Amino acid sequence: MKRRPSILFVLPWELSAAGGVNQVVLNLAREAARRHRLRPIIFCADWSHERFVEGDYEGITLISGRLRQPLAPENPMRNLAGFAFSMRRQLAEWRKFISENNVRIISMHYVGLHYFVFAMLRAFTPLKLRLLYSLHGADLTELRALGPGGMAMLRWMLRQGHRVICCSDDLARRARNTLKIDERRVVTIHNGIDIEELDNSRHVDYQPNIGEFDNYLLSVGTFEHKKGQDVLLHAYTQLLREGLKSALVLIGRNTPHLKTLRSTVRQLGLHHHVFFILDLDHGRTLAAIRNARLLVQPSREEPFGITLLEAGYLETPIVATRVGGIPEVLGSYYPYLAESENPDALAQAIDDALFNPTETGRQINLMKRRVATTFTWGSAYSSYEAFWTRKQR
Repeated sequence: MKRRPSILFVLPWELSAAGGVNQVVLNLAREAARRHRLRPIIFCADWSHERFVEGDYEGITLISGRLRQPLAPENPMRNLAGFAFSMRRQLAEWRKFISENNVRIISMHYVGLHYFVFAMLRAFTPLKLRLLYSLHGADLTELRALGPGGMAMLRWMLRQGHRVICCSDDLARRARNTLKIDERRVVTIHNGIDIEELDNSRHVDYQPNIGEFDNYLLSVGTFEHKKGQDVLLHAYTQLLREGLKSALVLIGRNTPHLKTLRSTVRQLGLHHHVFFILDLDHGRTLAAIRNARLLVQPSREEPFGITLLEAGYLETPIVATRVGGIPEVLGSYYPYLAESENPDALAQAIDDALFNPTETGRQINLMKRRVATTFTWGSAYSSYEAFWTRKQR
């Protein structure tokens, strides 16, 4: 008996990796499972498995295996030769998997040449596949580093797809300029939140360690230069001088940049005021957001910002920078937006949000309504599904 049509979500890393891209894929897969029109399968690249290994995640089929790309920064010619040598076997394995699972759509997230094999399946086999590539921001930055040969391969790969999907209009604009592809094939679908998950998070009992402080300001994001945590540290120092009595909690994925941030904390004399929390699971992160006095997003770059949606729904006041997709999330007239790279402006926005309770309360109510009506995974999934199922032209 032939299985019902499937959608294959693909990630270039393991599902256990922290980060917003995994949250996007998981929520789209959950929504597909709820609607029962397409059976969701998640594939995660894992070089420890030479052959496909099947597992399960929340009742969703999870497959692990290798994804070989035609070019790599180290030994590019050797890597290209290895890719060519293994190409016939790769195509045969994927054709078998796709046929057995009745895969109709492949939704690839965090774009790179690791997805080249799917373009080859679309171009050189009789399989009828719908390919969609989803850009998330950091991947576009990495793609800029491809040489002429790599960029030519990438553009051919993208042409085999039906659409390139971006999580904000700002990212879509940058993608069109960088990748030089037909603007009609680049579309925006905003990310969303799982309202049920956020409602359930209210029952999670978690409070970050903040020493002797009674409350805290919070920033959530991978520890990297583009997230602007260093700018926040300088703004926070200014606020402490002006009498602020709140701790600062920084939650994020551990990276080499964390060493630089810790050094900045020591230089500014903030070691009793700033608390780093590494690789915290999503449930406790939501609890930390809910219990925070304020969420601050001091980014230099931000394609979207799911954390802002989560804070908005959980009724935590938000201060952020006016970059990337943030104004699309908060609204272009949101009052607590600061210019990036400007600690004084960020400190002023934080002060305004903390000490104007009437206006901040009004913004909390507006933001919760905006998130609940506009930025849900149900809405995002419906937009995705329109491209998955639309007839080819």
